[in-house]
Amino acid sequence: MSINKATRLIGIVAVLAMVLAACGGGTETAALQAAPSEQPDAGEVGSSNEEQHEDGEADHEDGDEHEDDFVFGQPGDASAADRVIEIEASDDFTFSPAEIAVSAGETITFEVTNTGKIPHDFTLGDQATQDAHEAEMAGGDMKEHGDPNAVVLEPGETSELTWTFTEAGTVLIGCHQPGHYAAGMKGVVDVES
Repeated sequence: MSINKATRLIGIVAVLAMVLAACGGGTETAALQAAPSEQPDAGEVGSSNEEQHEDGEADHEDGDEHEDDFVFGQPGDASAADRVIEIEASDDFTFSPAEIAVSAGETITFEVTNTGKIPHDFTLGDQATQDAHEAEMAGGDMKEHGDPNAVVLEPGETSELTWTFTEAGTVLIGCHQPGHYAAGMKGVVDVES
């Protein structure tokens, strides 16, 4: 069996274990143990993009205050988008397309559709952002955080995320529902100068 198929099988087992846990047939711990995730180096883990207070409120009301927090760009205005890129998130743990080319300075609206029967998310970010979001989700914090660089999609749902890419480089896409990122649900945005 190829490594890619084995990795996807691990992801499928993790999803099934989570479904069983949600139905009372297991525990979240069992689901997490069934899907070993890629462990980042200690220096790679980024910090959360927003601080939570005891009352559960975030430090900000909207995504505009995040602009200085991201090294890979900033939230954009959908009405000023240069173009729309449609992306499908599917239950075979892929994004389609998985490789996207944009230009520095371009504002893109990603129209992401979950074509599957299980939840998926679409998180845009550098490796530190992906690692931090993966750690949050592995900790059982699967609710939508309101981060401007991520959307959570229920089965059949379509959501938009608009982003302005400010610098050339590579930005990653990831799904951090438990087991999905480890199963290879990733993509790349090549930002050309």
